[in-house]
Amino acid sequence: AARPPGGRARAFGGSDMDSGIAPAGEAGMFSVGGETVHTHNDGHFKKLRDKHGVPTTFVEKLDFGQLSKFGGKGGKPMTFIYPECKYLVKELSNEDHQSLLKHASEIVDHMMRTESLIVPVFLHFTRGGKHYLVMRNCFPSREGTIWHRKYDLKGNRDDKVMDIDGERVEEAHKRCFHFHTCWYGCDVVPFLQTAARKRYFAGKQEAFTAHFALAEPQAQRIIAMCKADAELFGLIGTMDYSLMVGVTKIGVGEPVPPADGLKQFVVHHEGYIYVYYLGIIDFLQEWTLIKKVAAVIKVFAPHPLSTVPPHVYSRQFSTAMAQKFKAEPTASHRV
Repeated sequence: AARPPGGRARAFGGSDMDSGIAPAGEAGMFSVGGETVHTHNDGHFKKLRDKHGVPTTFVEKLDFGQLSKFGGKGGKPMTFIYPECKYLVKELSNEDHQSLLKHASEIVDHMMRTESLIVPVFLHFTRGGKHYLVMRNCFPSREGTIWHRKYDLKGNRDDKVMDIDGERVEEAHKRCFHFHTCWYGCDVVPFLQTAARKRYFAGKQEAFTAHFALAEPQAQRIIAMCKADAELFGLIGTMDYSLMVGVTKIGVGEPVPPADGLKQFVVHHEGYIYVYYLGIIDFLQEWTLIKKVAAVIKVFAPHPLSTVPPHVYSRQFSTAMAQKFKAEPTASHRV
């Protein structure tokens, strides 16, 4: 039997095994946006829907016409289900689709038996030859939320700030085929930087070195979840996942928004109330040949790298999060 990178031996059987393609899993039908679609492994995802109290009509309001190009990872279309924006719909690459088919059982079982920061997937379906998942929005969907900070954290040099005090930080990547944005040199040669790149790079540095003051029970709980989730991904052989961290800052005495089923942590520190929202996303990337080639190309890039084998990524992620979420004696979860 083939052994997936960093994972355990699997026996799919038949032509699926010979072709290297995961079996379709438990097939079914579901009503999505007024259409009947084919689902995959829905016996597993129903467990998560039941656990989180998700109604059977939760995808009825989906408008496929609102899927926006380049919205998701790898440029894949995505959209919220409006108007509540409680659920997120993402088109999957064929590789991520196959990964979810293979790993759904282990991911769901993990989330059912232990506390987890993994953002729950509630539906995996195919429509018109394209594959999608529906997951919980890990951030509150209330209008008017002003983010003190919003981070995308991987525990490596790909960490970044997404929002600062209510303003979006636009991505400005280095590219070897763009002289004015270059590749690695532009961050050490000031005149080669654009204003957008300077802001984005400053945000990356902030995210990489960020620390979050928490009460000790909160810090221990977050670190334990990060470690357990990363160990799972190391076992099944996936990498490149992110911990999304949203932080709002309010005055003492102001009402704290309800958690609404999200991983919410409320901290009183230095005269303010900080409300943290956490969730791990993008956990389907396997250690493919493309990733192995990218690892060779990036060997001289600043370390720690994001393109490393799953077991290395798992350890790197856990270590970084344990350093970021620190118990602070002056922080209190009593607000």
